[in-house]
Amino acid sequence: MSAQTLVEKIATRHAVGLKPGVLVHAGDFVTIRPKHVMTHDNTSAVMSKFGTIGATAIADPRQPVFAIDHDIQNTTPENLGKYAKIEQFAKTHGVDFYPAGTGISHQVMVEYGYATPGSMVVGSDSHSNLYGAVSALGTPVVRTDAAAIWATGQTWWQVPEIARVTLAGRLRRGVVGKDVIIALCGLFNQDEVLNMAVEFAGDGIAAMSMDQRMSIANMTTEWGALAGVFPFDVVLRDYLYGRADYLAHRAAAGAMDHASGAAPRFTRKDVDLWYADRLAADDDARYAAELTLDLSTVIPHVSGPDHVKVMRSLPDIERERVTIDKAYLLSCVNARLEDLAEAASIVKGRRVAPGVEFYVAA
Repeated sequence: MSAQTLVEKIATRHAVGLKPGVLVHAGDFVTIRPKHVMTHDNTSAVMSKFGTIGATAIADPRQPVFAIDHDIQNTTPENLGKYAKIEQFAKTHGVDFYPAGTGISHQVMVEYGYATPGSMVVGSDSHSNLYGAVSALGTPVVRTDAAAIWATGQTWWQVPEIARVTLAGRLRRGVVGKDVIIALCGLFNQDEVLNMAVEFAGDGIAAMSMDQRMSIANMTTEWGALAGVFPFDVVLRDYLYGRADYLAHRAAAGAMDHASGAAPRFTRKDVDLWYADRLAADDDARYAAELTLDLSTVIPHVSGPDHVKVMRSLPDIERERVTIDKAYLLSCVNARLEDLAEAASIVKGRRVAPGVEFYVAA
């Protein structure tokens, strides 16, 4: 069997020790060398694992990325001391380090150019699926595996079964990416994609912004998937042009985007090369499951209570006049500019209702 899905092609690209001509397919156990491995506040726990396995040096200091983001409101001496130890460890080993306040770790990985099309990027966090928005194979690893990657540059991985999810049509006005993934979780709630990698396809993707794609890819975790990968299209290409311009501007201003001092991470020329040689699933690739969602039928929904397999439409919730005690804005699933601008337009000039505790926190 020579035909491959996009996920299988990316896995083949990052597999170590394959004989010439050997292709990777779902179910195979392979040793992979990911382009990057991200850790955040849990870097300290990975540091402990790193020491436990007897490692003393990081195999490739360009591979790990430390991005602090989880407990940044905690300014106790204990937590600040933990962050200081992580930063010192990064300096000692020459690893890229992003301190508290830089941004949500997954956003750092995308906006600063670590996750790129066709790359495999892992993270010691369940929402590393987000990197699939930029047509990367983003998937989580446990802390022990992260430590092993630090020490050796590689780890073993079983290629999951792959599901193709076709997004057809166009979203209605006022419907966003979060509504799409909530709908997928609620409609296909019988473990249809459990422990699979999802590849998104269909004409509906072309009209989706990168912010929407990131929300969808991120929350494939809640759907039970190990990855959620979008194709490399002109929308992504143009987004990467913008990131390349931003990185070039930072370089011109003297920003140090690498611990080694090299910058920028990629250029417009790199984007053109990636796009010309972009990976895509073969027409006759085999999928373990195929699902379709008509985007024109999606309306705003609310997940729960208790889990995402249950969803209620916003009109139903409004009719019930459900009392809201607490509201929370931000998180790695949808704390990007589009979401924040829309939220700001709603909150602006209005007071929070009596009895509601409104949290704005990463």
